[in-house]
Amino acid sequence: MPAAIRTRRGLQIFSRKDAPRVDDTTVMSPPALDQPALDALPEFRAGGGSVTKLVFGDPGTQGGGGLSLVWVRFAPNYHLPRHSHSIDCLYYIVSGAIRMGGRNLGPGEGFFVAADAPYGYVAGPDGVELLEFRAASSFDSRIRETPDGWSRILDAVRANRESWAADRID
Repeated sequence: MPAAIRTRRGLQIFSRKDAPRVDDTTVMSPPALDQPALDALPEFRAGGGSVTKLVFGDPGTQGGGGLSLVWVRFAPNYHLPRHSHSIDCLYYIVSGAIRMGGRNLGPGEGFFVAADAPYGYVAGPDGVELLEFRAASSFDSRIRETPDGWSRILDAVRANRESWAADRID
């Protein structure tokens, strides 16, 4: 279990500081990608602007068992591509804000996304820090962004990558 210390039977203590990046674990399978995503992802990933850590969960547990808690930080104006996951997820905003569709959500607010329901959002002008709660320790993702959406996302990467690099988020 990443970053968890078993202190006695039934009690575990964990820390974001010691948590591995999600990409360095097996908790999330690589996403299914269509051609627009394959074309856009190299520039998107090189832009930076995000940190995602597995704070709690056992990525070795397959078949949807267990629990997971993921901590996410997106830099100001970061556009999260429209995507879906194979497992329901509950999101809680710790600080900052997002714009999701026509709604602005801030600290103390959150949202639920059912399995396989596509969603995306844009981090606010101060970025966003949020928690993702899942009743599973492994899940899949699928990128569902449109070509026009990728164009907007890459415009945001180009406009913000220098400030994202200067504002190291970890």
